[in-house]
Amino acid sequence: MKTQMFFLTLTILVLLVFSCTVKVGIADKSDKITISGYVTDFNGNPIEKCNLELLHRDFIGAYQTVSDKNGYYAFENLEKGRYMALNALRQEEYPRSNAVSEEDMRLEFWAWNIIAEENITINPRYERLELYGTNVFEIYGGYNGFFVYFRPMSLKKVLSYSTYLDKKTVEAENPDVSVKPEYMDVKIFADDEPLKINSITPIEEYVGTMSMMGYIVQVDAPKKKTDKPYIVFRVEAENREYYEKGENICFYEIINFK
Repeated sequence: MKTQMFFLTLTILVLLVFSCTVKVGIADKSDKITISGYVTDFNGNPIEKCNLELLHRDFIGAYQTVSDKNGYYAFENLEKGRYMALNALRQEEYPRSNAVSEEDMRLEFWAWNIIAEENITINPRYERLELYGTNVFEIYGGYNGFFVYFRPMSLKKVLSYSTYLDKKTVEAENPDVSVKPEYMDVKIFADDEPLKINSITPIEEYVGTMSMMGYIVQVDAPKKKTDKPYIVFRVEAENREYYEKGENICFYEIINFK
């Protein structure tokens, strides 16, 4: 009888240890997520060997990866949490690299304020118009909508300054690499729902001593409700002066007030 009780107790202990081990393993695994997607141009063609980087605050690199021949990339086993940004570009395409012809140069895709609490998909598209620093602000106490801010940068204008790579000269000459309002076409989406644009307002922004032009776009609130704690806003723009396109996204965290 004592022998039977001993083996029964031992069996229960083994099962308890195994159960705890499995639960801990599941918990550890659930703390990791994946960000993945496909990198393409604006015609849907895959971009191979695109460099993608996930950034902490202050542009401190967190993770890096490269797209395959189908344009597919994946950041796997990431720690859950907030990441400041994700950027995407073939390194040799960037103007400062001087590694390809001017017609093959491109500017970056950016995703901002990434809320990574579960597996998410981000599909970067980039071309010759960079949309930088995108942010989203909800309007309280008035019109039911949002303000979307971004700063465009034209590759053609960047290349028009022969001394662009000389930082001191750039600061002294204060080159205008932005897009004039009469040439700017903008579309705003919230979780792929197109939003009504009520106004597009250019603003002057300073980067050190340099002034640059940004835009604040007022849009209606999305009609579709989401079961996620955030809305993904996408800005799609075209510079009609040089037929340049660009796109970026920003995660807006929904605030549930008491």
